Amino acid sequence: IVSLASHRAKGPLPSRAKEADSALAHSVLSPPAMDDFFKPTSAQYHFDGPGSREPLDRAVADSKPAWWALAQLLPCAAEAQGAAAGHDRIFRDEAAFKLMENFEAVLRDVCNPSPTHNIIGSPLKQPELRRCPMVAAGYASQCLREVCRRLLGNKPGAEEIREGLSGDPDQVVAWIATCSYLMCRIQDHRDHMPGRNPDMAYGAAFAARAVLQEVIHHALGLC
Repeated sequence: IVSLASHRAKGPLPSRAKEADSALAHSVLSPPAMDDFFKPTSAQYHFDGPGSREPLDRAVADSKPAWWALAQLLPCAAEAQGAAAGHDRIFRDEAAFKLMENFEAVLRDVCNPSPTHNIIGSPLKQPELRRCPMVAAGYASQCLREVCRRLLGNKPGAEEIREGLSGDPDQVVAWIATCSYLMCRIQDHRDHMPGRNPDMAYGAAFAARAVLQEVIHHALGLC
């Protein structure tokens, strides 16, 4: 996931988790303005490959307030339901924080229409992965928010911003495509994909993948 590694803490796993938790606590105790919380838009994200990126640009702009409302609930609660319940709050914090802060880069990556280049114009390292159709970027953003909401756990206000399925088949396809792609795309070790830095610690990636799988099951009506 482009740019997620920029906040990766270093060192042995326990220290790395504590550092990530400390950084998150600081950002939450001193909440920035909305435009300061999210990673700034890079000109590279607008790589002019084949086809217009207008649906992506619109989805990024339209969903930013909803992402900001979600970010107000950080940090994660100690207790959680469903797939998130089996994962320590520290790791859910890291996964949720990085997905929220970098939502634009993640969304553009998930819906990247180019079969050959990533969102900054470099050759794809995993061209075999199937992405979400760009025209469904709004649904993909909605799905990503629901993943983050579940990672937050039992936070007051979390239930009020639950993202639901409307019965639109295109929404179901977009949710499944988004989660399936990220389950394979998130990197938690430097050897996972040589030439790329890890996106997050192993424990955080493990928690994220568990919730991504749960959301797929939800979209399929299995839970």
